Amino acid sequence: MKRYQNYPGVVGWVYGGKLNFERILFLLHRITGIALIFYLLAHIIVVGFRAYSPEIWDKIMRKISGHYENVFNPTIYFLEWLLLVAVIFHMVNGIRLIFLELGFFIGKPQRPVYPYKTSIDYQRVFSWILMIIASIFIIYSIFAFYSPLRR
Repeated sequence: MKRYQNYPGVVGWVYGGKLNFERILFLLHRITGIALIFYLLAHIIVVGFRAYSPEIWDKIMRKISGHYENVFNPTIYFLEWLLLVAVIFHMVNGIRLIFLELGFFIGKPQRPVYPYKTSIDYQRVFSWILMIIASIFIIYSIFAFYSPLRR
């Protein structure tokens, strides 16, 4: 029987003994959460320039914007789409976590008799269904974001 070591910190996020579907969702939820925090801070700073000086804000928006005054920057446009993907995934996975926290899809407790049965089967099906829904939204966002009508 192999014993797993509990790795602390960021290493524990990636490798906490074994890499399964739930561990991947956990890792992606953390990464998207951190990315959204950094985006929110950057957004507050840029919008703060608007309150401080409209000229500075106008200069910043001309440099970095993906669609400001008919200027098209494909890198910023792609990063905006990645932000949308991060928001969609974080939202759907957050809904999954709320349902699990409230006790849905965890199954009834059973006696610990070998072979051990866990409630992970119910959770995994629910997780796959929600990730398929998230994938549908992400695929739709590709068409909506990159359609010729949007430019």
